[in-house]
Amino acid sequence: MPDAVDSSSEERQKRPEGARPEVSSERSETLRNRSVSKIDDEPAKPEQKPGILAKMGLDVPTISMMFKGSLPPIICISIYQANAISSIAPTLGYLMPIISVLSLAILPRGKYMQNLLLNTMMACIGAAIAMLVLWSAVQARAHTSNLADVPAVVQATGRPPYNSSQSAVCGVWLFANIWFVNVLRAKMPSFNLPVILYSIMVNVSATFGTIMVTTAQAEAFVKQLLTIVLMGIAFATGVSFFIFPVSSRMVVTGEMKGLLGLFRKAVMLQKEYLQGLEREDMFALELTETAAGPKFKQQKKNKKRKGKDGHDDEELVLTKEAKSAQALRETISQIRELAGKLHGDMKFAKRDTAWGKLAAHDLGEIFGLMRKILIPITGLSTIMDIFKRVADTRGWNNADPDTPVEVLAAKEKEQRVWNEVMRQLHEPFDILSQAIDQGLEHAGIVLEFLPRPKEQQKAAAQTSDGSQPDVEAQGDDVRPGQPDFVKVMDEKVRLFHSKRGEILGTWAREKGLTYDGDLKNIDPGCNLFNDSRERDQAQLYVILYMEQLMQATGEAVQDLVEFADSKVADGTMKKKRLIFPNKRRMKKWLMSIFKDEDSTAEETPDVLERGANVVFMGDGFGKKKDPEHLPANSAWQHFGNGLRQVSRFFGSEESAFGFRVACATMTVGIVAFLEQTQDFFIKQRLVWAMIIIAIGMTQTSGQSIFGFFCRVGGTLLAMILSFIIWYIVDEKLPGVIVILWLFLFLSYYFFIKFPRFIPGIMICIVTQVLIIGYELQVKTIGIAAAAQSGQPYYPTYELAPYRLATVAGGCLVAFFWTIFPSPLTDRTWIRRDLSAVMYLLANYFSVINETMKAMINETGGDIEVKDSPANRLRRIRQKLFGKLTLLLPSLQAHAGFQKFEPDIGGKFPRAAYEEIILRSTRIMNYLTLMSYTLTWRPRADQESPNNEWLRALKEVLNNISPTHHTILSTLTLISNSLQSGQSLPPFLPLPKPYELTKQLLKVGDGAHISSASSMVGGKPGEGPVHILDARNAQQRGYTEFAVIQVCGTLAIADIEGLVAAVKSLVGVVDFSFRVDTSESSVESMGDDSQFTEDGKGKGKVD
Repeated sequence: MPDAVDSSSEERQKRPEGARPEVSSERSETLRNRSVSKIDDEPAKPEQKPGILAKMGLDVPTISMMFKGSLPPIICISIYQANAISSIAPTLGYLMPIISVLSLAILPRGKYMQNLLLNTMMACIGAAIAMLVLWSAVQARAHTSNLADVPAVVQATGRPPYNSSQSAVCGVWLFANIWFVNVLRAKMPSFNLPVILYSIMVNVSATFGTIMVTTAQAEAFVKQLLTIVLMGIAFATGVSFFIFPVSSRMVVTGEMKGLLGLFRKAVMLQKEYLQGLEREDMFALELTETAAGPKFKQQKKNKKRKGKDGHDDEELVLTKEAKSAQALRETISQIRELAGKLHGDMKFAKRDTAWGKLAAHDLGEIFGLMRKILIPITGLSTIMDIFKRVADTRGWNNADPDTPVEVLAAKEKEQRVWNEVMRQLHEPFDILSQAIDQGLEHAGIVLEFLPRPKEQQKAAAQTSDGSQPDVEAQGDDVRPGQPDFVKVMDEKVRLFHSKRGEILGTWAREKGLTYDGDLKNIDPGCNLFNDSRERDQAQLYVILYMEQLMQATGEAVQDLVEFADSKVADGTMKKKRLIFPNKRRMKKWLMSIFKDEDSTAEETPDVLERGANVVFMGDGFGKKKDPEHLPANSAWQHFGNGLRQVSRFFGSEESAFGFRVACATMTVGIVAFLEQTQDFFIKQRLVWAMIIIAIGMTQTSGQSIFGFFCRVGGTLLAMILSFIIWYIVDEKLPGVIVILWLFLFLSYYFFIKFPRFIPGIMICIVTQVLIIGYELQVKTIGIAAAAQSGQPYYPTYELAPYRLATVAGGCLVAFFWTIFPSPLTDRTWIRRDLSAVMYLLANYFSVINETMKAMINETGGDIEVKDSPANRLRRIRQKLFGKLTLLLPSLQAHAGFQKFEPDIGGKFPRAAYEEIILRSTRIMNYLTLMSYTLTWRPRADQESPNNEWLRALKEVLNNISPTHHTILSTLTLISNSLQSGQSLPPFLPLPKPYELTKQLLKVGDGAHISSASSMVGGKPGEGPVHILDARNAQQRGYTEFAVIQVCGTLAIADIEGLVAAVKSLVGVVDFSFRVDTSESSVESMGDDSQFTEDGKGKGKVD
């Protein structure tokens, strides 16, 4: 079943954002018999079209960052024109602006501080290693040649004689260094940019080390190189700290502000969607009247697009329900994306030094409260999936003229039940949505994420001046931002809670269970569960599911409002103060850099590789018992295990990647170490090709192909721009600097707005700086001084094409060694990560099931007490959820890169993998909702806890078979099949929806279960009622049980889809045979291609 149906945003554009749709009170009986109707909503005034700057996204923050990013290289190039600076490193000055670009001054302060620390550390280590390389190379020359003859050769040829030992030493050092640092880079993504700086220093030192004669020359060279690198970092640091400074706290508060706005928008859209379900024709197709007759809306925009397999890619028309759900799905997707980004940025904000009001623990508390709001709000969006499944199953959106009248009447009756329930839900949810919207606004105002209204600003100014505020102007209503608003919020949430029983009463009345809608007045002799009792029970669960999520959202916003008011009460929001991170937080951060635990793109500010999230799965995944070795018992055996760890390290994927990069580097570097080509290498500046390899080498072939085209295209553009920069101002120094700044300024617009193309944009910026920086360097020190390094001077019209050729050559070599001798494709990466996702989902579900057992058995203890079972289970759930939220976006990134991999042989089953990713994401959302429901308790339950129903459920569950084992085994088998590529076993048992409910319903009819254990909540004199009876719906635990059943059913439906998709990828093992008497042969029932020639008949069905 598709998760969403594409639709246009025509109706959303007609309605201003935040506007509430009108709900007509007239309900015509004829509308119930129509499957297709005409929309009669009055068109709203069209919104004003945004201007050009708004369409381009050129707001003040973006322009500020563009200006900030363009400053460091311009400052470096400009300051190098001074003799005092150019005399420090006459021939290496062009590296200073390049290093300033790679330092990424536009990063928020927290991220930049991490980069600054690692860049400085790796630059110093690189200088030390470079000195060691050059010293050992000089010693190799000294021990294998006569140094007395060198001056004569230098005077005659301009360079020292070739020495094979010196070149070999440099080559060995270069290979070893490149291999080791790239193993580090693959193991710890936070070292990506520092490793690039280190690689630049080692590449330059090792290739120029072949012409070093004395240790003094080596020391002077390393000193110049280190000084230039540190100066580039220093200028970038100055710009980052003093030019439009952006702290990580500013980024986080901006994201929190955006998240509050999306919450408010989602609640309004959710209200609009639910109110639309009140209409009898909500699942009917939309049409409009035209001169040619009735015509379906969206028919023009949503034309049938035939896929490559001949099937329709999307539906021709949309039901009104699907059309209303489209905007809500888009908003929920934006919420999840922004929440994921906020999760990564929080760590930097907490350890940032800032001048502000909220401490680090306050930010963490706010984020935790927002996460409690996020889960039920995103959970409400699953109502769309529920009604989509119901409509498809019941045929509400299928207008077949041949349908019998009896079937139509049954459909109409069931649909009317939902319509009446939604009408009854209208007023309570309207009250609650208003409270949620105002509560979010109040929290944003009090915490200073949102500006105060002008009236409140004026009143605050009057109060500070000692004058009395205008009470009449304020009115009687308490508005968001005012001190007593929390009372208004509490009153509205309590009002919604008091009306929950009315909604259940409406359902009972429509079902004919009671005449007045009161659950207590249900006729004792009424059979609540007749032939359709499972369907009725599912309806009851969905109603309780909606109520519970609405209640949870309201109370979560209540908690945020109360926290915001508490910060005002304790004086936190009164004045700003200097905030420092504590020692524990800094220690934790430093240790996290060097660990191979989970990391994200936000935690590792790496702009050159997108989506390379690293997740540590734990000992249960990938680590299997060794069938050839028993556990070590003696010291010698433990020593042997240590030796095996060494071989395992050299055979790891990280080591293989480092070896590939080292081979790619030496493919170009070998030219510098051979006598016949050494002079060519230096003159043609092939060291830049080696630097491009260090920058552009990636672990997967899809990223490599994409990066190859991006970098070559960026260099081509940089070459053209360099011609313009240099010649449009007739090579005049002031004009060149101004035009270079202008193009860098414009380049950073694409850097900020199109992060997907950052590899190409970065190379474009660096190449412009490299070409123009070198030409200005020559202008400053002169052609003769520039040629002292052995590199002849080239004018711009020759230098720029040479740079393009070296970049293209470096990219081509990097691409070759990415796919040779065997490629690690993004497609393989996707399959491996999907296997990890299945394992984590199984683990997540298992922990949730244990949490449910602890709740029912009352063995969890206080969740706030450290090391209690409930607290430990919560930590495990949060850890698993964090791993899943890292892996799933990474899968999307690799799914995008695999498009650039050529199909060699059959085509890649992209649709199957995308379906698996989509269903895995939905299963994670359902499990998260189950986890939240189990651990969240409404305030009313906390005031008067009653566990009678839970105790009765515990007794019943002890007498029925567990239902979660099938889910765990299915997810585990899928994980193993995706990891190994082996076929799934035959006759795989699939979990069934509402299996636990069905078993409980059967238990009620059995004679072996005593009524005392399975019946609760009966009225005096009537005897006990069934444990799942609607009269128990308001007992503590019943609603939670209903939510778990609904979420479990949705998850099971997606697990079935997962199994079908994985079967299409790996097949199913088939051991069946048939005897063909006509051919007098025995053949396998499976694929003939799988039947072995020796007649053993083992095969699989694909």
